Amino acid sequence: MHWRKQWVMLVCIFLVTCLLSGCTLMERQNTPEQIFKRAVAGIAGKEMLTFTGRTGVRVDNGLPMNKQFEYRGQVRNHDELVMDWGSTEVFRKHGDYAALKQGKFEQGATHARFLRQHGKWNAMAYGYNSVAGEGVLNRFNPIQELEELNTLNKTIRMEASAARGTWVVRIEPESASAKRWLKERLMKEMKTINQQIVILGTKHKRPNQEVQRKLNQVWTQSREDLNRQLEHSAVQAVYHLTIDRQTGLPLKLSSECRISRQEVNEEMHEEALITRVVFKDYK
Repeated sequence: MHWRKQWVMLVCIFLVTCLLSGCTLMERQNTPEQIFKRAVAGIAGKEMLTFTGRTGVRVDNGLPMNKQFEYRGQVRNHDELVMDWGSTEVFRKHGDYAALKQGKFEQGATHARFLRQHGKWNAMAYGYNSVAGEGVLNRFNPIQELEELNTLNKTIRMEASAARGTWVVRIEPESASAKRWLKERLMKEMKTINQQIVILGTKHKRPNQEVQRKLNQVWTQSREDLNRQLEHSAVQAVYHLTIDRQTGLPLKLSSECRISRQEVNEEMHEEALITRVVFKDYK
C-alpha cells in the first residue's frame, strides 16, 4: 500500500514538472521578437484584408493635431492594394468601406493602386498597365511599414497593458536606423513628385519651358532643404502593435515618429507624426 502512494506521488510530481516545462517552453516560443515576426509574416500571407488609418502632425508638444488625414486600404488577390487618402472631412461623409469596395472614391480624395512584386509594393499606373514607381502614399501602407520595420535594428518588448486575448509589443528602432529609414522614404517621395512634374510637362502640346524650369528649381531647392534639415535632426520612432493571441495577426498599429532639431535662433523645434491603423476583414 505504501509503495502505491509513493508511485502516485511520483506520477503527480512528473506531471507537474511536465506542465511547468511546457509553460516555460511556450513562454520561450512566444518571445516578443517571435510574436512580432509571426505577425508580420501572417499579414503578408493573407489573401484579403482591409485597414483604416489616421495620421496627423503635432508641433512642439502641442495638442494633436492641426491637420489630420485619413486613409483606407484593401488588399485583394494577395498582392494588389488599393488605397484612398483624404482629409477627415472627406471621410466623415462615408463611414464604411462601401465606396472603396465598389471602386467608387470620394471627391477630394487621393487614390493609389499598388502591386507587390518581389516583396516590394510598387505604385501602378491606371488599370495596372505599367509600374509607375514609388507612390506618394507608399509610406502610409502599414503592411509595407511592418515589413520594413522588421528589417531594422530595434528593441522589442511586451507591454503589460494588453487587453484580454491580445499581445501588445513595443517596437523601437535605433535612432540611427529610424533616421536613415525616414530619410529614404522622404527622398523616394520627393523623387515621385519630380516624376509627376515631368509627366505633367509632357501632357501639354506646347509645354511652357519657363514654368517647367521654375518647377524644377523649386523641387531642387525643396529637396536640398529637406536633406539639410534631416542631417541636423534627431529622429526617434516608437511603434505599438496589438496582436490577436489566437490568430497571431495584427489588430492595431500605432506609431509616433518624433523629429527634433535646433533652429538658427538656438530654439529646439520638434514635430511628431502620429499614426493609428486598424486591421480587419482578414481572409
